[in-house]
Amino acid sequence: MESDGGSPRRAGRTDLLYSRPARALTILYVLVGLSYLWWRVTETINPNALALSLAFLGADILGFGFFLLFAANLWTRTRRYPAEPEPGLSVDVYIPTYNEPPEILRPTILATLEMDYPHRTYVLDDGQRDAVRRLCAELGVDYLTRPDNRGAKAGNINAALPRTSGELIAIFDADHVPYRNFLTELLGYFRDPEVGLVQAPQSYYNLDSFQHGPNTKSDDDVQWHEQSVFYDRILPGKDRWNAAFWCGSSAILRRSALENVGGVDTRTVTEDMHTAMGIHAAGWKSVYHDRELALGIAPDDAEAFLGQRLRWAQGAMQILRFDNPLRRRGLSVRQRIAYFASVAYVFEYVPKSIYLAIPVIALTFDVLPMQNMGWNLIFRFAPYYLLGLVAGRLLTGRSNPYMQAERFHLLKLWIMLRAIPALVMPGRLSFRVTAKAGEGRDTRLAQMSLVRWQIAAGIACVAAIVWGATLYFTGRTTELTGIAFVITLGWALFNAGMVASLVRWIMRRPHRRAAYRFTADIPVVVWDQNGGQELCRTADVSALGIAWMTRTYYPPGSRLHVRLRPPGVPPVAATVEVVECRPSADRETLRCAGAFEELDAISRRALIMFLFQQVAPMSVRDGGQEEREGGGIVRLPPAVVPLEKAG
Repeated sequence: MESDGGSPRRAGRTDLLYSRPARALTILYVLVGLSYLWWRVTETINPNALALSLAFLGADILGFGFFLLFAANLWTRTRRYPAEPEPGLSVDVYIPTYNEPPEILRPTILATLEMDYPHRTYVLDDGQRDAVRRLCAELGVDYLTRPDNRGAKAGNINAALPRTSGELIAIFDADHVPYRNFLTELLGYFRDPEVGLVQAPQSYYNLDSFQHGPNTKSDDDVQWHEQSVFYDRILPGKDRWNAAFWCGSSAILRRSALENVGGVDTRTVTEDMHTAMGIHAAGWKSVYHDRELALGIAPDDAEAFLGQRLRWAQGAMQILRFDNPLRRRGLSVRQRIAYFASVAYVFEYVPKSIYLAIPVIALTFDVLPMQNMGWNLIFRFAPYYLLGLVAGRLLTGRSNPYMQAERFHLLKLWIMLRAIPALVMPGRLSFRVTAKAGEGRDTRLAQMSLVRWQIAAGIACVAAIVWGATLYFTGRTTELTGIAFVITLGWALFNAGMVASLVRWIMRRPHRRAAYRFTADIPVVVWDQNGGQELCRTADVSALGIAWMTRTYYPPGSRLHVRLRPPGVPPVAATVEVVECRPSADRETLRCAGAFEELDAISRRALIMFLFQQVAPMSVRDGGQEEREGGGIVRLPPAVVPLEKAG
C-alpha cells in the first residue's frame, strides 16, 4: 500500500480538519437541548411516579452530557503527514503472544520481517510453547519467554525490555500483520524528541467477523466495523489535544518514554491506555497516524466480542478508581477531558438501560414517566432528538451508522452494567486474551445466552405492548391515554424491534475456520492422481487451504497437486486433500475445497505475503467484492480452458 506521507509538499505537515455544518448543528443542538432540559426539569416531573420520572430525567441529562463530551472530542481532528525517518535508528519489534496458534503467528512474523527499515523482531511467548519456539527458529526471529505470566501482556512486555536494546519499540498483537511501509511511515514522527508514542489505526481483514457491518464503508472507504468511529474520528480528535493513546497494537513507543513511567502499567487490564496516560502525564507527546498500516483479526463471534469489550469496560472502571484522569497530575485540562471521556463511557449505558425499561413499566403499570407527555412533548422532543441525530451524523461522517451503532449499544448493555462494580469492588481482574480464530463449530444458539437479558427485555416489551393495548382498548387506563399512549407504545415497539435485530445479527452464519479464507480469483493448475491436469481459477485462498472452480469432480479424500500463480510472488506449489466438491451457485461448475497437506517453506512464505500484502488490504477497502484498478488480482474468464491453450 502506497502512502503520500513522504511527499515533499506534505512531509511534516499537520492538517486540522473540521466540518462547519457539523459545528453549526452541534451548537444549535446544544441550545435546543438546554431549552429542552430546562422544560424537563421545570414542567415534566410526575409526582405520582416520582422515582420513574426522576430516573427518566436523569437519563436525559446524562445522555446530553455524554453527547457534549463526544462532540468536544470530534470538534477538530488532525491528519498528519510524517517526514522521512532518520537513518540509523535502532528498532525492536515485539509480538506478544500467549495462546494464539502458530498459523495465526506465522503471517505476523513474516510480515514484520518484510518491513522496510532495519529492525530486529522478537516473539514474546507467555505460553512457553515449543511449537512457537520452533516457528521462531524456522523464520529466524528471536524467541523470548519467562517463567510466569504475572501481569499478563503488560508483564510480558516489561520482561522483554531489559533483554532488548532498541531505542524504539514497535508492538503488534499476534494477529496484526503490518504492511511493508509500517516503520518507514511512522518513524519520521520521532524526529521530534518529545514524541513518546505513535499509534496507527487497527483495521481487520476478516470481513465476516461479528463486529463488521454489511455493505457499509467508513469515511476512508474502508469496510465499516464497530470500532470505525473510534479510529476514524475519535482518535484524530484526541490527537488534536495531544491525548491519542496506545491501543495495544500497531504502535511504536520510545523506550525512554516507556522506562520513564516504569514500563507498561500492570495495575489495570487496559494496560495500553493506562500506560499512555502516564506517558502524557510525564510530559511526552503522542501522535495518531490515521492511515491503516496493519490488519488484524476482529472477534469472530459474540462471545469473543463481548469478552473483549467487558475487559475494556472493567479496565476503564479500574482507571477511574485507581488513577482518575481528572485528578492525574501532569495532564493538561484537555488531556483530562479526553481521558475521562475514554473511561466514563461505560456510564452512558445507564441511561440506555433506563430508556429500555421505562416503556415496559409505563405500559404495565399504567403510569406516566413524565407530565406534559402529549403534543407538547412531541414539539419539544422531536427537534432536540433530530438535531442530535443529524449533528452526530455530521460529526462522525459514515463512521457511525445509526441503526448498526444502536444494535451494538444494545448488545453491550449488560456487560457495561456488569463492569461498573469494578469501580468500587476490591481485587484484581484477570486478563483474558481475545479468541483469534473460529473453533470449527457453530455456536450461534449457545451464544443466545450471552444476550439473555436483552431477549428478556424484548419479550417484556412485547408483553407490555399487549397488556397496555388491552387496558387501553377496554377503557381501563387512567394515565396513558391519547398521544401519551401512542408515544409509549411506539417506544416499546422500537425497543422490541432492536432486540429482534440483535438476535438476527447473532444468528447470522459466522466464520468458523481456523484461518480466514480470502476471496481471490487467480490461476491454479490442478493435477489429479492419474497425471491429468486442468487450469482452473480459485474462489478463495488461505494459508491452510484453497477452494477452486472446476468442471471435474474430485471425490473427497483425493490427494491432488496444485500450482498457484499469484502475481508479484513466486508460484506456489502444494499438495491438497479434497474436503468437498459440490455444485457452485451457477450450477455450471463445481466448487472444490481442500486443505494443504504439503507446502514447502518457500511456497508458504510466498502465499502468505500475497494474501496479507496484496489481497487483504484490497479486500478491506472493497469489502471482498470489487476489483480495484491496479490491485493485481488476476481474474480468468468463466470457462475453464485447457492448460496448453492458456499460454
